[in-house]
Amino acid sequence: MAKRAAGLTAAAFLFAGCMFIPPEEEIIEGAPEGVSASERYQTLVWSDEFDAAGTLNAPSGSNWGYQLGAGGWGNNEVQTYTDTRANSWVDNGTLKVKAVKANGSWTSARLRGINKQEWTYGYMEAKIKLPAGNGVWPAFWMMPTDSVYDSWPRSGEIDIMEYSPGTVGVNQVYGTVHFGESIAAHAYPSIGKKEIPTATSEFHRYGVEWTDDSISWFVDGVPVGIPYRKTGDWKVWPFDQDFHFILNVAMGGNLGGSISPSLTQAIMEVDYVRVYR
Repeated sequence: MAKRAAGLTAAAFLFAGCMFIPPEEEIIEGAPEGVSASERYQTLVWSDEFDAAGTLNAPSGSNWGYQLGAGGWGNNEVQTYTDTRANSWVDNGTLKVKAVKANGSWTSARLRGINKQEWTYGYMEAKIKLPAGNGVWPAFWMMPTDSVYDSWPRSGEIDIMEYSPGTVGVNQVYGTVHFGESIAAHAYPSIGKKEIPTATSEFHRYGVEWTDDSISWFVDGVPVGIPYRKTGDWKVWPFDQDFHFILNVAMGGNLGGSISPSLTQAIMEVDYVRVYR
């Protein structure tokens, strides 16, 4: 969570932002620019390629820390997050984030780059293969580091990739931004949704182009959805400060939905995370 958030209530509010199903009427495919983000951003300024030699390596401590514990995370999720190799590790060129059911309870991992790797503006992208099964809720997203406009949702949230087949639909992957003056006045425009038939069997690239006045969503380098544009002050545009990445696999909850009784594990594989300018 951002540094200024304190207490269980504030923490719960901070993580409530992902409770969102993008409305179909807001979605179009193929943003007007029609230009691959990789054509506009040529300079790689940071990456984690997850290419450590050997097996069952811990993710780089220079790039990632962990958020730990249970408590529903503001969304009634059922998993407990750990920092053990049972739930996250690097080998064979990818990061694995694994939710596991044992003795009737779920554990998983939630990695974040706060106070390690933080960014304002650029093109951010990860290459990911998603877990299958009703009840999974993997995400690649960003939260503000210092929350300069105060706690969630005032300082914003950028959801680069979320997947919740139990509530949104199988192979329906989407992106969202969150902002607003208060929990009651919380706004959450969709910036894109796309059906990807091979989302859980192949790697795909999920990215956002974030400028000083717009945020656009990309899948495999192609613009998708409706860019979110700056139209006012921090109340609608808190996206002028450092944000950090989060990679996690949640289970169940308000957006994950009911977990399939036959599901005992769910693995998200991440080939890389990169930032271009």
